[in-house]
Amino acid sequence: MIRAVVFDWGGVFTNGTFDSSAVRNLAKLFCVTEEKIASTYFPLMAEFEIGSFDMKNFHRLFSEHSSLESDVGIFKKTFLSSVVDRPEMFKVLNGIPDTYLLGMLSNNVPVLCDQVRDDPRLSRISRRNFVFSNEIGVRKPDPLAFTHLIDVLGVLPEEVAFIDDNDINISACNNIGFTGIHIPNYETFRVNWDVALPEVLIT
Repeated sequence: MIRAVVFDWGGVFTNGTFDSSAVRNLAKLFCVTEEKIASTYFPLMAEFEIGSFDMKNFHRLFSEHSSLESDVGIFKKTFLSSVVDRPEMFKVLNGIPDTYLLGMLSNNVPVLCDQVRDDPRLSRISRRNFVFSNEIGVRKPDPLAFTHLIDVLGVLPEEVAFIDDNDINISACNNIGFTGIHIPNYETFRVNWDVALPEVLIT
């Protein structure tokens, strides 16, 4: 029986992934192609998301590796402005009955974690139930990320429904006993939700 509903953040509460928006916005900032940005951005993001460095050093390393110079304040503002909300998912979260534990498991970076944790629209998630990759030192789809989550929630794997936009993460969570709910888009998510949690109606 499902006792806990856990959400990813980027690609769930945002339209498209945060990273795809960030790459697009940084490409506009530097007037270069998205491919040019992506070739530096994604390898660094893999380290950023496990807490290897802070925003200042992310900017420094990005500049060094890409040979693209910018003011750190403008770079940070462009990066943080890449959030494009998906309002309907906040409604889903806030429509889940109080009988369910709520949580978040997200590959995320330090500069965004407090922004997400402090979002009043996510206030139904207890602050201790936000599990971020940079704070635990491991990213999905590593099984250790999911193990850390169930330790925080105090539940068994088979008692967790997990919502993520990445099918690799869905496969990984299913492999350890979670019920994965894929969200490639909102319409498909609704179908997948009804299969996984038919007892919880969403509008």
